[in-house]
Amino acid sequence: MRKLLFTGFLAIAMIVGVNAQKAGYDHIKAPYGHGEDSINCRVNLSLMQTAAKAESYEGALVPWTSVYENCPGSSKNIYIYGPRIFTALYEKETDAAKKKEYLDKTMEIYDTRLKYFGKDDAVGTILALKTYTYMEMMGDQADQNVIYGWLSEAVNDMKDQMYPLDAYSYLMISSLTRYLNDNSLKDEYIKDYFNVVEYVDQAIANSADNQANADYLSTVKDGIVQGFVNSGAGDCKTLTEYYADKVEPNKTNKDVLNEVINALGSVGCTETDLYFTAAEYLHQLEPTANAALGLANKALRDKDFTTAVKYYSEAANLETDKSKSSDYMMQLAGIFSNQRNFARARQAAYDALEYNPNNGEAYILVGQLYASSANNIFPETEKAGLVYCAAVDKLQRARSVDPSVAGKANSLINSYSAGFLDTETAFMMGYKAGDTVHIPGWIGENTTVRLR
Repeated sequence: MRKLLFTGFLAIAMIVGVNAQKAGYDHIKAPYGHGEDSINCRVNLSLMQTAAKAESYEGALVPWTSVYENCPGSSKNIYIYGPRIFTALYEKETDAAKKKEYLDKTMEIYDTRLKYFGKDDAVGTILALKTYTYMEMMGDQADQNVIYGWLSEAVNDMKDQMYPLDAYSYLMISSLTRYLNDNSLKDEYIKDYFNVVEYVDQAIANSADNQANADYLSTVKDGIVQGFVNSGAGDCKTLTEYYADKVEPNKTNKDVLNEVINALGSVGCTETDLYFTAAEYLHQLEPTANAALGLANKALRDKDFTTAVKYYSEAANLETDKSKSSDYMMQLAGIFSNQRNFARARQAAYDALEYNPNNGEAYILVGQLYASSANNIFPETEKAGLVYCAAVDKLQRARSVDPSVAGKANSLINSYSAGFLDTETAFMMGYKAGDTVHIPGWIGENTTVRLR
């Protein structure tokens, strides 16, 4: 009975398809057509949707063809189900010529969707969906130039409003693939990189009320940046040459200067004259974290540590990303540590923790500073073991707030534990395990006695 009923529907669809009239079709004023045409269109839409929802794509083909040919502006579902129908047919087909026909028809469907629904749906979104379907159908045989052409148009049309969000990734994968196959496309890849990163950054800013989107876009950006860094296109020499003649003419253009600093910084190219020049111009226009960091690096190169301290602190204060601020203060702590100014190094590490309380590296550094001073705190060198106890306090704290540093912290704990007082020495000095003792000097903290 069900088979007979479906056969009846199919017969109706075929009759409707034959009798539909295309003459005088107006998809705006009469998207379903007029009179009998309108009735036929609605019937076939219903038949097509019922079959397609049940994934009976072969059964959906005839009614779909009718509405596509006779009332193409009547429903967006024509263009949602159409690609599914022809993709399913494509997958089952073994004849190469027929598969090509199905592929071409699918691509045509998206073009027709642009014609009738390009005002309702963003052009970039339709192009992205077209590209995804093409990639799905073609698999490893997909032409990267085709993918690049469509996605480039889509992303550059929608910029920071791009949807679906992963179009940014697919565009950059395509651009990178083309560059790796043809090194003459390096400039194009670099240009794509900076454009897309700018779009993604703005898209993240636009997602202030949608944390899921912001998090996903951040992951997308991380992948794009990592691909760029690993590509070889963005090495220091290449980027310096690329931007060499762009800084001076744009010394009053904050956007360009920020781009130069970010680009060079992304590949660790922060000690070049070009980087410093861009940072100085940017700082004159508007003090920013990027500019201050550039000036800090310049001062560090010139061994002007006083100026370096000033600008690292300024960079941390101006930075909106607290994790980055914490990292800047850790760089400052490293400067003081290398100068063996342990008290200031510890303060800088504590400042880093103010920005990011879960920065385990900050506690590790303090522990290392304590251990480096072990033999210089007490007049009695035998008491150095007590200083190692204070160092271990910091290392335990490091692994408790930041599991990512647990391995490093445990290794240091094992090393420093060998320096604890032995039981006999502790007894002679009047200490036992668990006692609280004060570590004098620049450390000035209490710790718990541990014995080996």
